[in-house]
Amino acid sequence: MSKYENILFDLDGTITDSADGIVNGVIYGIKKVNEIHNLNIEIPSKDILRKFIGPPLDISFIKYCCKDENLANEFIKYYREDYNENDGLFNCKLYEGIFDLIKNLHDKKFNLYVATAKPKESAVRIIEYFNLNIFFKEIYAPTIGGKAKNKTDVIIEALSKEKFDKSKTIMIGDRIDDIDGAKNVGIDSIAVRYGFGEDKEFENATFIVDDAKSVFDILIK
Repeated sequence: MSKYENILFDLDGTITDSADGIVNGVIYGIKKVNEIHNLNIEIPSKDILRKFIGPPLDISFIKYCCKDENLANEFIKYYREDYNENDGLFNCKLYEGIFDLIKNLHDKKFNLYVATAKPKESAVRIIEYFNLNIFFKEIYAPTIGGKAKNKTDVIIEALSKEKFDKSKTIMIGDRIDDIDGAKNVGIDSIAVRYGFGEDKEFENATFIVDDAKSVFDILIK
């Protein structure tokens, strides 16, 4: 019988391979900032563009493109123009085995939740697009005007509202934000290598796996 009852899933890089939609939105946002302000911010390399997947976009823009908070906020506005209004958010796919993993965990009566740094409106649309909404009890994510800004904030909000027993709760994700967020609040974590993170981000993970089946094997022990 599993020691866990409550499972928090990250979205990008854990449930969905969202690279194309996010990267295209980032490029679109940078180009629009350049066009509006007559700037010449360089489009990052492919490897750097993939680092935008997961962490808050304004932080990544400031880190990799331009250390200007006002431009970072404008960048996000244009990114969302492409990602939400032009339906770039649906330019993604489920990772191999992830639908069966989520369904099987639901069937075994685990309490399943999404915990993502992606805006809640987008997260809800993607989960519904893949017909996964029937399996999740709630989606925790930043909202306009809400207190949650990063992954740790999101996990704290979930723990607070659901009154989880921390010893029976685990976070599944592919980036350092997921793993360190779990450690910050005192819950276990599973790092998935098939997403966008690197092994050096997983130093604080309770478990590290290569595929969805291995996640299932850990959780049903």
